[in-house]
Amino acid sequence: MNSLQKITCAGLLCLLVPAVFATQFTAVQSSDPYEDVVANVKDAIIARGLNISNVLPAGEMLNRTGHDLGYPDNVFTHAETIEFCSAALSHQLVSINPNNMVLCPFTISIYQLTRDDQTVYVTYRTPDAGEDTRKVIEKVNALIKGIIEEAVE
Repeated sequence: MNSLQKITCAGLLCLLVPAVFATQFTAVQSSDPYEDVVANVKDAIIARGLNISNVLPAGEMLNRTGHDLGYPDNVFTHAETIEFCSAALSHQLVSINPNNMVLCPFTISIYQLTRDDQTVYVTYRTPDAGEDTRKVIEKVNALIKGIIEEAVE
């Protein structure tokens, strides 16, 4: 294989990798107070016997560092990402393909925009990690969707 063919193959691989692990996002809106939505999401996770491994104060970090990095306007009034795990689903994912570890922990982000502080957004990733993983990903997405539906009902 000559150099041009190698470069062409490498370029094609770079284009294919994102397609294999394509990620979309699903967002749900709520008019409930931000603190209530966060508490409801946490309660719904715990009620399913799942472990919350971390709560990331993303809004605080972005608001604190934005001005120093040339972003004078804060995007979020509040923003947190809740990380949690289902050992059963995680084992299913990695037993199919160890690279699926990148999909763990599962996350739900909750935020309010500075330009719209009357709406709380609850978002999650809906990854498409390939045909071999599709059935487990559908279970993960159903779990997260159920948590969010319970939290914002």
